Amino acid sequence: MKIEDKSMELQILEAAEKLFLEQGYAKTSTAQIAKLAGCNQALVHYYYRTKDNLFEKIFEEKIGMIATNILHIGVNGSTIEERVTQVIGFYFDFLKQNPQLAQFVLHEISSNPTRLQSLVERLRQQVTPLFLRVEAELEKEVKRGTIRPITGINLLITIISLNVTPFLVKPILQRALHLGEKEFDTMLEERKKEVIETVLSRLRV
Repeated sequence: MKIEDKSMELQILEAAEKLFLEQGYAKTSTAQIAKLAGCNQALVHYYYRTKDNLFEKIFEEKIGMIATNILHIGVNGSTIEERVTQVIGFYFDFLKQNPQLAQFVLHEISSNPTRLQSLVERLRQQVTPLFLRVEAELEKEVKRGTIRPITGINLLITIISLNVTPFLVKPILQRALHLGEKEFDTMLEERKKEVIETVLSRLRV
Protein backbone atom coordinates (compact mmCIF):
# COMPACT_ATOMS: atom_id res chain seq x y z
CA MET A 1 0.00 0.00 0.00
CA LYS A 2 1.27 3.46 -0.85
CA ILE A 3 2.02 5.92 1.97
CA GLU A 4 -0.58 8.37 0.67
CA ASP A 5 -3.18 5.56 0.58
CA LYS A 6 -2.47 4.65 4.18
CA SER A 7 -2.71 8.31 5.16
CA MET A 8 -6.15 8.62 3.58
CA GLU A 9 -7.28 5.40 5.24
CA LEU A 10 -6.30 6.84 8.63
CA GLN A 11 -7.95 10.17 7.82
CA ILE A 12 -11.20 8.37 7.10
CA LEU A 13 -10.95 6.43 10.36
CA GLU A 14 -10.24 9.57 12.38
CA ALA A 15 -13.11 11.43 10.70
CA ALA A 16 -15.50 8.58 11.43
CA GLU A 17 -14.40 8.41 15.06
CA LYS A 18 -14.94 12.15 15.53
CA LEU A 19 -18.41 12.07 13.98
CA PHE A 20 -19.53 8.89 15.76
CA LEU A 21 -18.48 10.32 19.13
CA GLU A 22 -20.08 13.71 18.48
CA GLN A 23 -23.41 12.68 16.99
CA GLY A 24 -23.76 8.90 17.29
CA TYR A 25 -23.91 6.06 14.79
CA ALA A 26 -27.41 6.70 13.42
CA LYS A 27 -26.88 10.39 12.63
CA THR A 28 -23.52 9.84 10.95
CA SER A 29 -23.43 9.12 7.21
CA THR A 30 -20.61 7.98 4.97
CA ALA A 31 -21.09 11.24 3.06
CA GLN A 32 -20.30 13.21 6.22
CA ILE A 33 -17.29 11.01 6.93
CA ALA A 34 -15.98 11.48 3.41
CA LYS A 35 -16.43 15.26 3.58
CA LEU A 36 -14.58 15.55 6.89
CA ALA A 37 -11.79 13.24 5.68
CA GLY A 38 -11.43 15.25 2.47
CA CYS A 39 -12.26 12.45 0.05
CA ASN A 40 -15.24 11.03 -1.82
CA GLN A 41 -17.64 8.34 -0.61
CA ALA A 42 -16.15 5.81 -3.00
CA LEU A 43 -12.90 5.84 -1.01
CA VAL A 44 -14.75 5.32 2.27
CA HIS A 45 -16.44 2.24 0.78
CA TYR A 46 -13.16 1.09 -0.79
CA TYR A 47 -11.32 1.01 2.55
CA TYR A 48 -14.11 0.03 4.95
CA ARG A 49 -17.01 -1.23 2.78
CA THR A 50 -19.79 -0.10 5.15
CA LYS A 51 -20.47 2.32 7.98
CA ASP A 52 -20.95 -0.70 10.26
CA ASN A 53 -17.40 -1.85 9.56
CA LEU A 54 -16.04 1.58 10.45
CA PHE A 55 -18.05 1.72 13.67
CA GLU A 56 -17.01 -1.77 14.74
CA LYS A 57 -13.34 -1.06 14.08
CA ILE A 58 -13.42 2.10 16.19
CA PHE A 59 -15.35 0.46 19.02
CA GLU A 60 -13.07 -2.57 19.10
CA GLU A 61 -9.96 -0.39 19.12
CA LYS A 62 -11.23 1.63 22.10
CA ILE A 63 -12.19 -1.44 24.13
CA GLY A 64 -9.05 -3.27 23.09
CA MET A 65 -6.89 -0.32 24.18
CA ILE A 66 -8.40 -0.44 27.67
CA ALA A 67 -8.04 -4.22 28.04
CA THR A 68 -4.51 -4.39 26.65
CA ASN A 69 -3.15 -1.58 28.81
CA ILE A 70 -4.75 -2.83 32.02
CA LEU A 71 -3.32 -6.30 31.46
CA HIS A 72 0.18 -4.77 31.57
CA ILE A 73 -0.35 -2.53 34.61
CA GLY A 74 1.52 -3.29 37.80
CA VAL A 75 2.90 -6.73 36.97
CA ASN A 76 6.34 -6.17 38.51
CA GLY A 77 5.79 -6.97 42.17
CA SER A 78 3.83 -3.89 43.24
CA THR A 79 1.27 -4.19 46.07
CA ILE A 80 -2.44 -4.80 45.52
CA GLU A 81 -3.17 -1.20 46.52
CA GLU A 82 -0.66 0.10 43.99
CA ARG A 83 -2.13 -2.08 41.25
CA VAL A 84 -5.69 -1.01 41.99
CA THR A 85 -4.58 2.63 42.06
CA GLN A 86 -2.91 2.20 38.67
CA VAL A 87 -6.01 0.59 37.15
CA ILE A 88 -8.32 3.33 38.45
CA GLY A 89 -5.93 6.03 37.28
CA PHE A 90 -5.63 4.50 33.82
CA TYR A 91 -9.39 4.22 33.36
CA PHE A 92 -9.96 7.74 34.63
CA ASP A 93 -7.25 9.28 32.46
CA PHE A 94 -8.45 7.32 29.42
CA LEU A 95 -11.97 8.71 29.89
CA LYS A 96 -10.57 12.19 30.42
CA GLN A 97 -8.68 11.93 27.12
CA ASN A 98 -11.85 10.60 25.44
CA PRO A 99 -14.57 12.65 27.20
CA GLN A 100 -17.31 11.80 24.70
CA LEU A 101 -16.73 8.06 24.83
CA ALA A 102 -18.91 7.28 27.87
CA GLN A 103 -21.94 9.11 26.46
CA PHE A 104 -21.35 7.53 23.06
CA VAL A 105 -21.23 3.95 24.38
CA LEU A 106 -24.26 4.48 26.62
CA HIS A 107 -26.28 5.91 23.72
CA GLU A 108 -25.27 3.13 21.31
CA ILE A 109 -26.03 0.39 23.85
CA SER A 110 -29.53 1.80 24.43
CA SER A 111 -30.26 2.35 20.73
CA ASN A 112 -28.82 -0.89 19.34
CA PRO A 113 -27.93 -3.45 22.04
CA THR A 114 -27.79 -6.37 19.59
CA ARG A 115 -25.02 -4.86 17.49
CA LEU A 116 -22.91 -3.93 20.52
CA GLN A 117 -23.46 -7.33 22.10
CA SER A 118 -22.01 -8.89 18.96
CA LEU A 119 -18.93 -6.68 19.27
CA VAL A 120 -18.49 -7.54 22.95
CA GLU A 121 -18.67 -11.25 22.13
CA ARG A 122 -15.87 -10.85 19.61
CA LEU A 123 -13.79 -9.01 22.19
CA ARG A 124 -14.28 -11.70 24.82
CA GLN A 125 -10.87 -13.22 24.01
CA GLN A 126 -9.18 -9.94 24.97
CA VAL A 127 -11.23 -9.31 28.09
CA THR A 128 -11.28 -12.83 29.55
CA PRO A 129 -7.57 -12.86 30.55
CA LEU A 130 -8.17 -9.64 32.48
CA PHE A 131 -11.00 -11.16 34.51
CA LEU A 132 -9.02 -14.34 35.19
CA ARG A 133 -6.01 -12.35 36.30
CA VAL A 134 -8.11 -10.14 38.60
CA GLU A 135 -9.90 -13.14 40.16
CA ALA A 136 -6.61 -14.98 40.81
CA GLU A 137 -5.01 -11.87 42.29
CA LEU A 138 -7.95 -11.19 44.60
CA GLU A 139 -8.11 -14.80 45.79
CA LYS A 140 -4.40 -14.72 46.62
CA GLU A 141 -4.69 -11.46 48.55
CA VAL A 142 -7.78 -12.63 50.46
CA LYS A 143 -5.93 -15.80 51.56
CA ARG A 144 -3.00 -13.66 52.68
CA GLY A 145 -5.37 -11.52 54.71
CA THR A 146 -4.41 -8.25 53.00
CA ILE A 147 -7.90 -7.44 51.65
CA ARG A 148 -11.53 -8.23 52.42
CA PRO A 149 -13.31 -10.76 50.16
CA ILE A 150 -14.65 -9.35 46.89
CA THR A 151 -15.25 -10.85 43.47
CA GLY A 152 -13.38 -9.62 40.43
CA ILE A 153 -16.55 -8.64 38.61
CA ASN A 154 -17.77 -6.57 41.56
CA LEU A 155 -14.42 -4.80 41.87
CA LEU A 156 -14.31 -3.98 38.15
CA ILE A 157 -17.95 -2.82 38.08
CA THR A 158 -17.27 -0.57 41.07
CA ILE A 159 -14.19 0.94 39.44
CA ILE A 160 -15.86 1.43 36.06
CA SER A 161 -19.09 2.91 37.44
CA LEU A 162 -17.33 5.33 39.80
CA ASN A 163 -14.98 6.46 37.04
CA VAL A 164 -17.62 6.82 34.32
CA THR A 165 -20.23 8.79 36.30
CA PRO A 166 -18.53 12.23 36.25
CA PHE A 167 -18.19 12.05 32.47
CA LEU A 168 -21.81 10.96 31.96
CA VAL A 169 -23.15 13.85 34.04
CA LYS A 170 -20.57 16.44 32.94
CA PRO A 171 -23.08 18.78 31.21
CA ILE A 172 -25.33 18.75 34.30
CA LEU A 173 -22.44 19.39 36.70
CA GLN A 174 -21.03 22.21 34.61
CA ARG A 175 -24.38 24.00 34.38
CA ALA A 176 -25.41 23.39 37.99
CA LEU A 177 -22.04 24.43 39.46
CA HIS A 178 -21.15 27.04 36.79
CA LEU A 179 -17.89 25.29 35.97
CA GLY A 180 -15.70 26.12 32.99
CA GLU A 181 -13.43 23.49 31.44
CA LYS A 182 -10.48 24.42 33.68
CA GLU A 183 -12.59 24.24 36.84
CA PHE A 184 -14.14 20.97 35.73
CA ASP A 185 -10.67 19.48 35.07
CA THR A 186 -9.63 20.46 38.60
CA MET A 187 -12.75 18.80 39.97
CA LEU A 188 -11.99 15.66 37.94
CA GLU A 189 -8.54 15.33 39.50
CA GLU A 190 -10.10 15.57 42.96
CA ARG A 191 -12.71 13.04 41.92
CA LYS A 192 -10.02 10.59 40.77
CA LYS A 193 -8.40 10.74 44.21
CA GLU A 194 -11.80 10.19 45.83
CA VAL A 195 -12.52 7.13 43.66
CA ILE A 196 -9.13 5.63 44.52
CA GLU A 197 -9.67 6.16 48.25
CA THR A 198 -13.24 4.80 48.09
CA VAL A 199 -12.17 1.57 46.38
CA LEU A 200 -9.12 1.08 48.58
CA SER A 201 -11.24 1.63 51.70
CA ARG A 202 -13.56 -1.16 50.49
CA LEU A 203 -10.60 -3.52 50.12
CA ARG A 204 -8.69 -2.76 53.30
CA VAL A 205 -9.05 -5.14 56.24
